[in-house]
Amino acid sequence: MIGSLRVELAPIDADWVKLRFWLPGAKQPETCDLPLAEIQPLIDHGEAFYFTRRPDLKAVGQQLFTWLDGSGRWLSRAIQACPPPALMLAIDVNERLAHLPWEVLHDGQGFLVARPGVPVVPVRWQPKSPAVAEPPGDQTLQVLFMATAPEGVEPPLAFEQEEAEILKASEELPLTLRVEESGCIEELGKLWRKYSEGTFDVFHLTGHATLTNNQPVFITETATGERYDASASEIVATFRGRLPRLVFLSGCRTAQAGNEGSVASMAATLVTQGIPAVLGWGQPVLDTSATQAAAQLYQGLAEGFSVIEALGITYRALIQDNIPDWHLLRLHACDTGGQALIEPPEEYIPPLETVQDQFLDPEGRVRVAGPDEFVGRRRVLQRSLKALTQTRGCIGVMLHGLGGNGKSTLAARLLERLPGYTPIVMYRHLDETELTGRLSAQCESTVGLEILNGQLPLPQRLSKFLREGLNDANQRFCFVLDDFEANLEATTDGNQVLVESVVPVMNALLTAIVQSGKPHRVVITSRYNVTLPQQNQRIERQMVTALSQADLVKKYDRLASFQRQSAVAVELQDKAKAAANGNPRLLEWLDKVLQDEQVDAEQIVERMAAEELRFREDILAEALLSQQVLALQQLLARGLTYEIPVPAAAMEAIWKDLPDWQTHQQRAIALGLLEEIVGTNHQSLYRVPRLLRELLPAVDQDEYLQTAANTLYDLWWEGEEKQPTEVQGLELYRLLQAAGCSAKAADVGHALATRWRDKGRYREAITVYEGIINLRRQGKDSDDHPSVATSLNNLAGLYDNQGRYSEAEPLYIDALALRKRLLGDDHPAVASSLNNLAGLYKNQGRYSEAG
Repeated sequence: MIGSLRVELAPIDADWVKLRFWLPGAKQPETCDLPLAEIQPLIDHGEAFYFTRRPDLKAVGQQLFTWLDGSGRWLSRAIQACPPPALMLAIDVNERLAHLPWEVLHDGQGFLVARPGVPVVPVRWQPKSPAVAEPPGDQTLQVLFMATAPEGVEPPLAFEQEEAEILKASEELPLTLRVEESGCIEELGKLWRKYSEGTFDVFHLTGHATLTNNQPVFITETATGERYDASASEIVATFRGRLPRLVFLSGCRTAQAGNEGSVASMAATLVTQGIPAVLGWGQPVLDTSATQAAAQLYQGLAEGFSVIEALGITYRALIQDNIPDWHLLRLHACDTGGQALIEPPEEYIPPLETVQDQFLDPEGRVRVAGPDEFVGRRRVLQRSLKALTQTRGCIGVMLHGLGGNGKSTLAARLLERLPGYTPIVMYRHLDETELTGRLSAQCESTVGLEILNGQLPLPQRLSKFLREGLNDANQRFCFVLDDFEANLEATTDGNQVLVESVVPVMNALLTAIVQSGKPHRVVITSRYNVTLPQQNQRIERQMVTALSQADLVKKYDRLASFQRQSAVAVELQDKAKAAANGNPRLLEWLDKVLQDEQVDAEQIVERMAAEELRFREDILAEALLSQQVLALQQLLARGLTYEIPVPAAAMEAIWKDLPDWQTHQQRAIALGLLEEIVGTNHQSLYRVPRLLRELLPAVDQDEYLQTAANTLYDLWWEGEEKQPTEVQGLELYRLLQAAGCSAKAADVGHALATRWRDKGRYREAITVYEGIINLRRQGKDSDDHPSVATSLNNLAGLYDNQGRYSEAEPLYIDALALRKRLLGDDHPAVASSLNNLAGLYKNQGRYSEAG
């Protein structure tokens, strides 16, 4: 049972406050008066003391502790008397005193939040009646995650990285993370209402927050990606009275009171409006700090610890990892807000989700991913919606890209977000009879049927019908032309154009939409970005690419063969993932192959290869690729040097000697053979789908590897960005290794491995450290790079901690020798190596050598 120490600080006058405190179990408070003069500098200059980048947290914490403890030492005595596991220090304060850094309380021995045995966790407490504690839920922590990143709001938020880190940290835990994909509170409300009351224990909202008109707001998105400032009241109203037990506002200043404490923070306001517990940040923090804090907190909650215990564990971990922003994490709560959310897990077996089939067309020919299967695609959806609803002169969008990437599913999601539109779905072949038949089937107007069955030419009939033949004056149509490539044919030069018989029907439809003067719209899904004979400039183009990073992880989690409890061997899962290369449809096919329990592993691999071949023949249009000129095929083959999307400059570096490469690049994009991905900063990234590798001419990639590696190194490691994502860092490390750029590979690899080591991802860290050492042993030039010595030392430390002393010792010795040679005998790093080696000898009982 968590001990609770309630504290109330009430102003007496300008110089004194009255302290009331309720010791655990006490019904009546004890009181004393405290002089404000002792902490007046902290009150007057809280920003300078607390929010500088390098504050003296220990000194500030000791000053606060001494003042609060008073001459009666009541706080010290209460802490000593409190049994494990933790003590909640519930501080009821207001205005300027609420603005003080209670999280850094320090008793001279250490920060109270990291106190061994019984951590003391400050809670900015708000009384709430009735105080009825809800019992813990079942053995699975349910978290709903929503990230908001409206376009144009700076700095851009890498929400996918935070999402991926939380997913990775919870891989082996009883935690289900459901993601709301839009960043829009209206869409959040729709999703929340689809689940029964009590489904979600935690709502995690990540993004930016600020004060507007002196009131706290969270910067969310509209359905089309613009900024929308949501108030605390709007967020609470979204839940329709079915409130989560914990809200984590992972945004800067969400727990910072405004106007020096006189304006309540977003976190405090949410508690006032009924949320039992709200976590937030007191000031701007690094993305890495917020991500690590969230992952650590959810690990504790999923293991059955109370909110208070999990927060204490989180503080301690952040302090141990030297995270400078740890003290900015604040908890606001009421009486019931610190309890456990779930029962401690026993053996965790996550439930398999059942998915009901959904279809785009009424006949059920086009199966699309339902809401439970659908992941990612936020920007494509937002830009498409914006084009359909806000862009002047635009009458439709064309979703184009490689087959199997989810274009039909995106069209279905667009229809969901276009309320009030009557969908007219045309699958594959477009002709006059089919089009007028679809319109007649929904028509309830006598005038409309007369128009459709009249003798006017098709263009006039459609224009008149869309203007005068509607069921009511407000009826609007959204025409969906799905799998539109069936209406195309290749020209002799490899381009795609409309089949001759389709041209008059397509022209009539698009012209009728324009001439009707009504907001009718068209959505086209096609493998190819085809030019239309008429109204082409009125169609917005959006490329749909393969899934990657966090979106790909979420897709894996929705397929039985790739879930944590799957009986499928990891090696087979990895082969299937490599074969699919982020293509959702191929992943779904391979998932079914892997679930066949009647065949052995070797047969499964053969079936996966056959499935991939069928997929290539069916989706990639091998005949189309063979029609392209050799230079275009070579351009694609060289692009396979990179395994992830890269900037245009990186592709240009290995393409620029090909004749007319810019023209070939644009044609490849139009045909879906080269993916163009527009990032949050509007920079285009390019990627050649690896599914093309067997269809392209062989090229000697060694000829381009060094250029590719050095170009990316200049862009991502030494350029303006200088902060590559983990995925980009891995790709850079791979290329530098393959190109023999050993010193640079050691530099990048060391940074990656050290980051993983510090996060407890020891297996991955060891693999990269070993790779750096192997470069050295192969006689490469990395031996003269200082990071190699550090890698030797760090790898030895990991071996040492695992009891692999015989492997650790020679590495410690090598690191010592290399540091002496590169840095000199008096360098502190040499002393560190000597100390590590001595520690190893001591652990083995070799005391004479240790001395």
